[in-house]
Amino acid sequence: MAQPNISSDLLRTFIAVVEHEGFIKAAEQLHKTQSTVSQQVKKLEAEVVVPLFRSCGRRRVLTDEGEMLLGYARRMLALQDDAIASLQSSEVYGEVNLGVSQGMSEALLPVLLADFCRSNPSVRLNVETGYSLDLNAGYDRGDYDIVMTLSMQESEGKGELLSVEPLAWIGAEGWEWSGNRELPVAMYTRQCQFRTHGIRALEQAGLPWRLMYTTTSYQGLMAAVKSGLAITARPQSASVDGTELVGERLGLPELPNVYSWLRYSPNLGVGRILADAFKAAAVRAC
Repeated sequence: MAQPNISSDLLRTFIAVVEHEGFIKAAEQLHKTQSTVSQQVKKLEAEVVVPLFRSCGRRRVLTDEGEMLLGYARRMLALQDDAIASLQSSEVYGEVNLGVSQGMSEALLPVLLADFCRSNPSVRLNVETGYSLDLNAGYDRGDYDIVMTLSMQESEGKGELLSVEPLAWIGAEGWEWSGNRELPVAMYTRQCQFRTHGIRALEQAGLPWRLMYTTTSYQGLMAAVKSGLAITARPQSASVDGTELVGERLGLPELPNVYSWLRYSPNLGVGRILADAFKAAAVRAC
């Protein structure tokens, strides 16, 4: 029987759940959704073929096997961190021009880039956000060393597929809509693929709607949503504190998946390090 190959990210998630006494606080600390944290713990349990938590009233506590794994997990990750620190002791230099789709610059990306810059202070990173069509054209012209783009059809994507995530209806927590009035919607400008597919889904379902709020700012968009002014269509991971996924509860039409893509030259040098970080982050989010 083949031995399980346990991902270090699964172990980090497991440790975070224990140290923060629950899935919600662990998700906040790891910058992941609660459902992702729960799925990763279930995946780890499937890998080791034993339950790691048991119910104790309304709480979940470690099983004996979970207590045992916790000690091993901490030692394994400490050893891995020491090895990586030793291998990366030589400083990396260079400049990278990065183009990122507007829809990917919202949640985890700023945290990932900040971590990269702290680990590689001698790398000059130039980041520009835009729409996927423009970014792919810029990459073809040589304007960017790396681009991260989105598509709503797998066949329309360019480069290496990073992840697949559902597009979702996001509204303020507890937001209600009777269906007897026009559904208030907040969206980006016309170039936004999420806007196109969200409105198309509403029209195909025959639901009344009106575009109440248009912006190019993610902060402005989510502020409008959190206030209860309108709902929006964004990748599922874009839901933040004060918002929730409202599509199923309100009977709104299903939306397509969002495909994330990475384009870069394998000979890029320092850029390849950043590309590898993007790919690792995509695996952790799955």
